[in-house]
Amino acid sequence: MHRFLSKLFFVATIFAFSGTAAAQEAPARSTLRLSYIPGNFALPVLVGIEHGMFAHEGLSISPVPVTDEGAILRSLGMGGTDFAIGSQSTLISIAGNKLDAKVVAIAGAAREIDLVVPVWDTTTQKFSDIKGKTVVLLNGVHNFDAVPEIYRAAVLSKPPMKLSDFNVQFVDLANLKVIMDPAAKAVYTQRKLAGVLMLREFTQSYVDEKKARVVLSNEEITKLIGRRGAQPLFASKLMITRFPNDVQRFVRAWARSMQYVADPANKTAVVRVLQIYYLRQYGYLLKKELAEQYLANTDYRHVMWAKEDIAEVNINARALSAARNLLFARIKDPEQRPFKTPVAVDDYVEMSFAKKALDDLAAEKKAAAEKPPQTQKPQGEAPAKKEEKPPEASPSPAPKQN
Repeated sequence: MHRFLSKLFFVATIFAFSGTAAAQEAPARSTLRLSYIPGNFALPVLVGIEHGMFAHEGLSISPVPVTDEGAILRSLGMGGTDFAIGSQSTLISIAGNKLDAKVVAIAGAAREIDLVVPVWDTTTQKFSDIKGKTVVLLNGVHNFDAVPEIYRAAVLSKPPMKLSDFNVQFVDLANLKVIMDPAAKAVYTQRKLAGVLMLREFTQSYVDEKKARVVLSNEEITKLIGRRGAQPLFASKLMITRFPNDVQRFVRAWARSMQYVADPANKTAVVRVLQIYYLRQYGYLLKKELAEQYLANTDYRHVMWAKEDIAEVNINARALSAARNLLFARIKDPEQRPFKTPVAVDDYVEMSFAKKALDDLAAEKKAAAEKPPQTQKPQGEAPAKKEEKPPEASPSPAPKQN
């Protein structure tokens, strides 16, 4: 994770070559390229493709899943991708390096996280008990956003903690089962672990089975720090300056898809898309119950960033800057550690496209509601049916379909 973040925040020089890609662009775009980090925040684009929201705008989407946010930044700058779904840390990096991309919509918000410990961990009874210990976080791009959140929660807790009072460590999801195993108690105690701060869809089954208990719930974290958790949908500067109409069409399709996903009436269809996505991406079918939990744990109701969302990212940027020497102590040169200077992301959020998209969809719904019902033709005698020929006999019964 430390190596990944080091690369992530030093990609600005690559963007000097973006002019070459821009000069090669065609005057019109019907196929748009999207890079996304696999996860719940990619669901709107997957639903939009499957259910024709982008086709409705005359757009064809070329989606590519990536696991390296540095690759997303380089691709945005060089014209390799037109839109990207990233994280708040991506937005902070873009603002810090003054890169040519802006947020044009919300990709989703507020995935639910809990701080849980194995039931046999009797030393971590409350949040303040993490002092002198290590909190485990899930490795991955979007999960890094939990770092400033736990730092903010520590500072705002009563009694308040200092950032140096505890450590954070990143592990892969496979390690969660090991941590919860009673056989790992000795190692858990030796390493002074204080449980895991992880997405609820991964920890809830352990809580339900009474293998784990919640020390700090998502609701408590949200109340403590005012957590909103908006995630950014980016557009490259090339797209915004040269193809604003295409950006508007894309964002309108995105807004339509977000509204579809957020509508409880479409739950079955959305869950099915999520299951298909996991099957294609990972080779196994996500259980329906778990897919429903994934959907329920993410907020898709909002398309536009509010002032409060921008303010939260700015606060998170300050928290990361304050903790940089702790987070990146392995980088010996302090000048090379990410988040050296707190940044403000205000100028990197452009909501005019999202606002117009929502206005367009509202006008569309209003027009549909005001449209007079179609008049029915007066009932009369039913038209005579055409004489139908009997089906020809089949030489053998049709085979059953599996």
